Amino acid sequence: MKKVLVALSVAVATASANAVTVYSNNDSQVDVGGYFDVVLGKFSKYQRTDLRNNESRINFQAQHNLGNGLKVLGYARLRFDDFSNGVFEDYQANTNTFNNPVTNKLWLALEQDGIGRVSFGKQNTTGDAVQLNDNAYFLGGNNNLYTGGNKVVSFRSADFELSAGQTLGFGADYVFGDARKDTTTVNLKNAYGASLFYRGDFSGVVLNLNAGYTIESKDNNLSNNGTGRKDKSWRVASRLDFSGAKLGVEYGKTHITDSTRMNVMNFLNTHYLVGAEYQVLPSSRVFTQWKRKVEVGKTAQYIYRRTDYYIIGADYDIAKNVTAYAQYAQKRMNNGRRSGSTKSKDSLYGVGLRVYF
Repeated sequence: MKKVLVALSVAVATASANAVTVYSNNDSQVDVGGYFDVVLGKFSKYQRTDLRNNESRINFQAQHNLGNGLKVLGYARLRFDDFSNGVFEDYQANTNTFNNPVTNKLWLALEQDGIGRVSFGKQNTTGDAVQLNDNAYFLGGNNNLYTGGNKVVSFRSADFELSAGQTLGFGADYVFGDARKDTTTVNLKNAYGASLFYRGDFSGVVLNLNAGYTIESKDNNLSNNGTGRKDKSWRVASRLDFSGAKLGVEYGKTHITDSTRMNVMNFLNTHYLVGAEYQVLPSSRVFTQWKRKVEVGKTAQYIYRRTDYYIIGADYDIAKNVTAYAQYAQKRMNNGRRSGSTKSKDSLYGVGLRVYF
């Protein structure tokens, strides 16, 4: 099989496309990039109209070529929000998103042409790249895999050419949890996973197929270094790109168990995602997305809970590095217990401006 260069992750590739080289000397280079994004909208019927920072970030990337196709890279990303749950999804979350800078990514890597990249630090896992169809500016996506951590060792292979126009790559990850043991605090013990990435170009029609599997383990609360909650997740994703259009479907399941809970936790969560977009003009696109999460609990508590999001939006490039967008989403919930079920509905919408640099 002919080897081709490994592609950078989506986040790094996006940053590199707009990054500015601030230092270059012999085989060393430092780039700075990122974007600022502000959105004005109504994000819950339980809230007033609000102005929010939408994941603005500054990216720093340094690399040094060591020769013979080998290079070392360093990457750091600063964000200006530190909420653990999505501020758009949780109406009770802190809504002051214009905060002090926080470290969102910080990793070091070695990359060899034709083989791949191994990286160490605070970063995404390769499971994060399995999801293909999150085309929204906010509220989009529902990747059920373990997607990142503070202490991650990640390997992403080169994309190997299977035949003309077809490539296959793979990834593997291990995440270190809290080093302390025998505590009553429920912290991450470890997580690990593997992923596959296929791309085929058939006379201008491009097919992407991804798959991933992850296991996440947490401490129990019994001071004996035992495992409490364990999440086993898998996901498959597909997308077709053709004539300015993209259409994709994804499906995944997560089995959650925790025998240390008073009411033994045993949940099976199912995730669906369908995304479509069309490039109406060279400077404008329209997009839509549907995602669903179904939680089925085999306990005396929650039996069935379903959450759907229907998203539609459009964007327009005002200038080369300036994009305006508008987006509307409807959220529907069906929350069921043995005693009965309740249904609710909410609308979330906003207009925003993103400036790349």
